[in-house]
Amino acid sequence: MSCSLLCSNPLSSIECFAGWLRELGVLEVFWAKRLRRVEILSSNPGALLLNWRYSRRQAVLVLCHGLPVKCIDYAWGFAGSGLDPLLLTQVELPLGLYDRWSKVFLYSVEGEFLEPNLEVTVEIHPPWSVNDDVAAQVSVVQRSSWGFYIPSPPMDYVLLAVLPDGSIVGSAYYNPASSNIDYGVHVSKSHWRRRIGSRLLVETARLASSLGCRWFSVVRVIRGVKPTASDRRAIAFYRANKPMLEFNVYRLKRGGGI
Repeated sequence: MSCSLLCSNPLSSIECFAGWLRELGVLEVFWAKRLRRVEILSSNPGALLLNWRYSRRQAVLVLCHGLPVKCIDYAWGFAGSGLDPLLLTQVELPLGLYDRWSKVFLYSVEGEFLEPNLEVTVEIHPPWSVNDDVAAQVSVVQRSSWGFYIPSPPMDYVLLAVLPDGSIVGSAYYNPASSNIDYGVHVSKSHWRRRIGSRLLVETARLASSLGCRWFSVVRVIRGVKPTASDRRAIAFYRANKPMLEFNVYRLKRGGGI
């Protein structure tokens, strides 16, 4: 998959979603990991058989566009074969049905974002120019934002938000293959609530558009079964910036029932 793929969004067809998922595997989260193989099992409802590259476990991911109960039953039907049942839906499921949860926000590059902070400058570093100095600057921001640091994947662009005094206060990684902001938007804690994160979203939209994409995504993995204060703050930020689509991905508990 690349930005030239003619998909209005990753959910426009099961084929588009499968292509997006292949490229999203760099995240190595419970539903988006590097794949050895992905197979389309059905189109209505859409279902994919996922064979992870570095795990013996397999999963079936069901894309639910209808009643969640029917989709849940369909996904649970595969659990008897030893497959992890995964469900994608726009509905938030009740506690007790799942043991992992992820939010996904999908934005149009022409979206109506919050008014961004125009006092900061956003530097865009292509993958081939990301050096140790850039990585060190991102590390400081990420550690202030969420407490730890993840280096940028090799093919990602790195965006840095810079104050007039030269201080680096925000960062984001943009993956042109998946059109995803890998690991989310980060702003140093001392500069929260100044629309710096919104500025990074706006500049990501411009970058994605310049590379031929009509949309970009952000994946937020919920740290527990219920959102933490940090999760709620991130969800509120991404939601306030008016995504064109918001959906959830769950790993359903095995042996469940409604």
